[in-house]
Amino acid sequence: MPKSDVIVIGGGAIGLSSAYYLNRAGYSVTVLDDQSSDQIGSCSWGNAGMVCPSHFVPLAAPGVVKQGLKWLMDPESPFSIDFSPSLEMIQWLWQFRKAANEAHVKHAANTLRELGMYSRSLFIELDQKLDFGFTQDGILMLCSEDETLDHELSVSKMARDIGMEAIDLDPDGVAKTETGMATDLAGGVYYPLDCHVNPVTFLSEMKKHLTASGVTIHHNTAVISVDGDQNKIMAVHSENESWEGDHFVLAAGSFSSKLIQSLGLKMPLMAGKGYSVTMDSPPQKPAIPAILVEARIASTPMGPTWRFGGTMTVTQRSRKINERKLHAMLRAVSNYYPDYGYDWTSTLEPWVGLRPLSADGVPYIGAFEAYPNLIAATGHAMLGVSLASGTGQLVTDIISGNNPAVDLSMLKPDRF
Repeated sequence: MPKSDVIVIGGGAIGLSSAYYLNRAGYSVTVLDDQSSDQIGSCSWGNAGMVCPSHFVPLAAPGVVKQGLKWLMDPESPFSIDFSPSLEMIQWLWQFRKAANEAHVKHAANTLRELGMYSRSLFIELDQKLDFGFTQDGILMLCSEDETLDHELSVSKMARDIGMEAIDLDPDGVAKTETGMATDLAGGVYYPLDCHVNPVTFLSEMKKHLTASGVTIHHNTAVISVDGDQNKIMAVHSENESWEGDHFVLAAGSFSSKLIQSLGLKMPLMAGKGYSVTMDSPPQKPAIPAILVEARIASTPMGPTWRFGGTMTVTQRSRKINERKLHAMLRAVSNYYPDYGYDWTSTLEPWVGLRPLSADGVPYIGAFEAYPNLIAATGHAMLGVSLASGTGQLVTDIISGNNPAVDLSMLKPDRF
């Protein structure tokens, strides 16, 4: 049975970043990835690529449940739930509802800001070694309605209160900042410290570097079981092979919780199904990445391409595309960029991915109390790429016994 110092389960942005920092620290590392080598099925592949410390408000926040219930009545809304008789989903929804309060948001905001800024600083260092389209242009929050703008201005005030830079913009200010396309908006907020990468290039370049550095990566290798003996994980198994290790990193996205149920571990996770579309050389594209707030769409120019994505369907495993929601998303872009044409995307093949949603909107990063050599690195929702480098270094610090740069108390994987 092959053995490495560390076995990383999952080869997306989080898994590869963990492998990168572990390898740099001198550990022998094997990555087991259930995706094909092109990684199109990876949650990271179709990500908007934003590195955004400005996203410090967790998904579980006041008003989210009420708004979500309203959206459930609209077949074209950006939110839905794949209802199926599942105790796991019911428990997850209950925990999410409990966490959606102001005290949780205040506590989580500091943790997410700290983790976001830490990850940003590490991306800046990575950019000196790898070429993955890292760009420091900031990100815009664009609002087409006054009521939404008022809410975003309250968030920007909160950002400034916790040490983030945020610039409030009226319609003229938006037009002066977004120089690539005309806008027709109530206003917005500009976060100049935010950045973006090309996630496809990031995955590719990271794999090349890891392979050249001696890391073993197995694709099309789904881990189906984990062996634990007393308080230690001993090995993991695919259908055809097994691997031993001293430490194991659980970075399998929304499937992570399933893998550890046989160990008696509970880490509530649901999948958040979303779509993205990438246009090659569109007639026009924005100059600055943006969140189109009411439509819950992330818009990112990446070199000659323009990618945008959105929708959130809480599900367990389904990748089935809801055509009505997809086309509603594609049409909604024109509410923010009037020069955009729906026909630019109508013939493009959409990407669908399953983002890992924790039950309180905060990632799971840390060692399990019952199995200290099993380290969780999942539950990042839409921020998997954004927080990848910071998470990878934190995983390495945990395994190495170093003091982490970020307070991990709120990120414990067995907090429920």
